[in-house]
Amino acid sequence: MPVPLEGVLTQAQRQSLEIEDFIFHIIVPDAHEEEKVIYLDEVQLQPNQKTFFLDRLRETAEGTQYLFQPNAVHLKDKCISLMSAESDFLEISRQITADFSGRHRGQMSAGVFIVSVVKYLISANDWGRLIFLVKMDKQPSITYSYREESGRKIAVVEEVKNSLNETKNAIQKSALIDTSNQFAWDVLAFDKIKKPLLGEYFKAFLGVVERFQDSVLTKSAHDTVRRWAKKLSRAEIPEEEDANTYSGRSLNYLMDNDTFDTDGYLNAVVRDEDPERKRILIGSLRAALDASGISGQLFSPKPNSLKRKDKKQVYRTFEGVTIEYEGERSAAGISIEDRGNGKKRIIIETNRLDVGS
Repeated sequence: MPVPLEGVLTQAQRQSLEIEDFIFHIIVPDAHEEEKVIYLDEVQLQPNQKTFFLDRLRETAEGTQYLFQPNAVHLKDKCISLMSAESDFLEISRQITADFSGRHRGQMSAGVFIVSVVKYLISANDWGRLIFLVKMDKQPSITYSYREESGRKIAVVEEVKNSLNETKNAIQKSALIDTSNQFAWDVLAFDKIKKPLLGEYFKAFLGVVERFQDSVLTKSAHDTVRRWAKKLSRAEIPEEEDANTYSGRSLNYLMDNDTFDTDGYLNAVVRDEDPERKRILIGSLRAALDASGISGQLFSPKPNSLKRKDKKQVYRTFEGVTIEYEGERSAAGISIEDRGNGKKRIIIETNRLDVGS
């Protein structure tokens, strides 16, 4: 049996996503209890609308990794049933939506709850299947037209109340569910209000626990960058860069940010004025983060969980001088000049120099 994959869907897998079954039900929080959900029988998607929803689904294919609790079988069982050839997709989608709506005790925003079964290419001619659950808020929009009267152009403005915003901002909660053991996680989940955590009712609805603690994810992210940077050849990187500069920027990001974001992390670690080389390096580092299961995860960095030796950047000269510091080289007052013929000049600017015993 293949070893479950640690990471989230790769870019190629996201692009291969196709919708097999799709429905949404309308959440009306201000209605009477028995009318809070309007259950639809079918959603007819035109090609451009299918593209819109697929783009939304691709955007939600990330989040913190979770495992189903052994004793929380309600949603897990529903999802397993959805994968069955004999499943009643419409009926199960209604049950899942009713459970989601019924668990919310505060004021819920009006919108739609999407239940979808999608397929994706695991490898050539090998298709896998996943379940997407997405809560999207409706966001009224304004449309206009105009007419001409007596030589004057008069605009007519109308409000479209039941509209869905074509941006990721409209997505309040999402879950990507794997029941096949293709991945090491069961659920990738995202909660816009509580990120990188989940609200208690959403977590209870999913019936999940975190696969990793934030401290473990912090260490894994930093270790991945350190290993990746050490494998880079001199020809692959800018002249002024080395393994220490990438590692130092990784540490700074983890110390300065409350929430880990994969794209933000990649752009913080990889700096390059050559756009093509930067694109290649970011792609290479993203692949390393994919392999270690970090890509797409949302968590609160815990830099204090890193060991001191993992925070240090170290240079050792041929003459036996060792230089140690944390973070970026420039912040430590260190600059390195290439003198040619393999020679380097190291300059350290400091506010105080103490003499050891």
